[in-house]
Amino acid sequence: NTEKAEPFYRLSVPKQKTSSEIINEARNVLRTLRTRRPFTPTEDQRKLFGSGSSRAPQNRPPSVFSLRASCFDLAESRPVSGVRLSPLDHKPILVTFAKDEDSSISFPKSPADAAEVRKVSNARACLFRRTSQGNFLSAKMVSPDQSEEKLDSEESAMVNNLCRSNDNCLAEQRSYTPFNDESRQLICNDRISRSEREDFLKGTAGKFLFQLRGESDQMKKPGTSSSWPRSTGWKRIVTGLEDETRINESEEEESFWHIKILPILHELEKEDNIENLCLACTKLYHALNEGNMLGKRFKRRSVLLKTLYKLVDIDSDPLCLKLAKIILAMKVDGKNLLSVCKLAFKICRNEKNDYIIQNDRLLDCLLEILRTEDLQKNSEALLYCMGAIKFMSGNAVLLNEMVNKGAIEMLLQLMKQINNIKENDIHFSNLGHLLVQLTATLRNLTDLPPARCQLICSGAVSELSVALEQRMNDKDVCMYIVRIFSKLSSYNDFCAALADCSRCYILFLVLLNKHQKQQDLIIRIIFILGNLTAKNNQAREQFFKEKGSVNTLVSLFQTYHELDLNAQKWYHETGGEGKNHPKHPSEAEDVLIKLIRVLANLSIHPSIGAALAAAHRVVELLVTVLEYKSVDDCEELVINAATTINNLSYYKVKSSAVQDKKLHIAE
Repeated sequence: NTEKAEPFYRLSVPKQKTSSEIINEARNVLRTLRTRRPFTPTEDQRKLFGSGSSRAPQNRPPSVFSLRASCFDLAESRPVSGVRLSPLDHKPILVTFAKDEDSSISFPKSPADAAEVRKVSNARACLFRRTSQGNFLSAKMVSPDQSEEKLDSEESAMVNNLCRSNDNCLAEQRSYTPFNDESRQLICNDRISRSEREDFLKGTAGKFLFQLRGESDQMKKPGTSSSWPRSTGWKRIVTGLEDETRINESEEEESFWHIKILPILHELEKEDNIENLCLACTKLYHALNEGNMLGKRFKRRSVLLKTLYKLVDIDSDPLCLKLAKIILAMKVDGKNLLSVCKLAFKICRNEKNDYIIQNDRLLDCLLEILRTEDLQKNSEALLYCMGAIKFMSGNAVLLNEMVNKGAIEMLLQLMKQINNIKENDIHFSNLGHLLVQLTATLRNLTDLPPARCQLICSGAVSELSVALEQRMNDKDVCMYIVRIFSKLSSYNDFCAALADCSRCYILFLVLLNKHQKQQDLIIRIIFILGNLTAKNNQAREQFFKEKGSVNTLVSLFQTYHELDLNAQKWYHETGGEGKNHPKHPSEAEDVLIKLIRVLANLSIHPSIGAALAAAHRVVELLVTVLEYKSVDDCEELVINAATTINNLSYYKVKSSAVQDKKLHIAE
């Protein structure tokens, strides 16, 4: 069975290959190219808009601002169940004296300027002195069985306080004036004699206290001589006090307030030490949560919020963090929501606060705002809320926490809402600022594998593509979305999802033509196209079929080839011949490297490769690179150009530019 050996003198003849084997070997020489992802430097400082932002400073919201207690609006602190003062159905009669005909009612003075309150000790002194509504924290602590007796004394004292005011309010007829809605104080005549005052307290005041207790729906009984005229209007006035009294307040809630909440507020009033204030705020939050007093339904909400707002003047980030958490949990809105979001932004802007933020669950409160607040009504508040979350995403621990708390789904839902706002809408421009913060946060999230999976499963490609299409003129938004695609297209699963989005190719071509000189944007788009065409034949076909696709690549090739030539010429003219070239490619060289990679990847497709081989301008530019650039200058660029020419030389078409220049190329 052994084979017969050939004579030693007979030369061995190699086995002749078939035509198909020769073609397959030649085709196997064709190869795609790989390259490094464009480098994105980290911002040195945390800002709403980075140093490279295309927005002019005067056309964007500020990153630095002054935030004081005066930035909060006390009028917005009413509980949601509070009944606002209805307008009187008649014109009130104001009784005046002859000597005071030109005088007017003097209303309570507004709180002192917050600029005067800077240090802890000063803030302590002014904490409750600045309210003209009366001292709501002056009540002493009582036991539950003493609450009824305490209620009587408190209400009597309150009515006495309400009766101290101007001379013109209550004259001989004992007429009254309407409330100032801001202060909601009764204005009474302090010239009433002591006996008259006692009669008043025994008569109408008793009924007033009776209504405060919620024990009667009637303000006046027939025949009561001591009741005030126009009792219907008086009932409206009493109802207007609802948010700062105990109307319809359960005994349990009142008892809890006096036993658990009020002592902590007294502690906040008297304490000077920051650490102790922080501990008191922590106790307050847990007590409010225990008593189910978080949110808008809490009757004494306004008293609590006024106390917290004034503590903002104490310039301490740990304390402000505690305050922000409680204020957000109280579900404030309007101006107060904006101010507390700015407060959170200010805290998160300082990287040194990341540790305390991790331990205080501020992220939960901010994500809740994104989930629940109206986009158009509170766009500025959402901007600073999103800015704070963006800063948090720069911390690895907080970044993981975001993924675990479902932040990606919330962010994509918010992006969908923004995408539904059309360009002719008055909110469109301002929402662009919010979209910058949102996309910057998503870019940070792409560093985590679980986040990448969620982005694919949540349909992020379609929403990002819509945003990219709508915001073509906003370079900041385009840059962050392109950075997201650049990062994610390096992974096969996302690259396949992006390749299936047929709209993305035309969007990329529009951006390439619109921002040709924006190197940082151009290089990332070309990098994405290189990833799409590296392994997917369908992606090669779709891109090549788009109108002007090859012409766009040729135009970019020409532009950055000229920039590279000019840079090299300047280098030699300035005497740089004896100096070492930089290790990394220049910006122009980097664009050319990634652009030639796209051409090499496209040339793998049989029909596209043949078309490119016949494109004389493409081949000329590739040959030019070999002519003026040496391996020592930029090795990757030269290798990419040679590989692409080699790929194109495979196609034996009649009009092949490679065949026409084969001698020149060989040289």
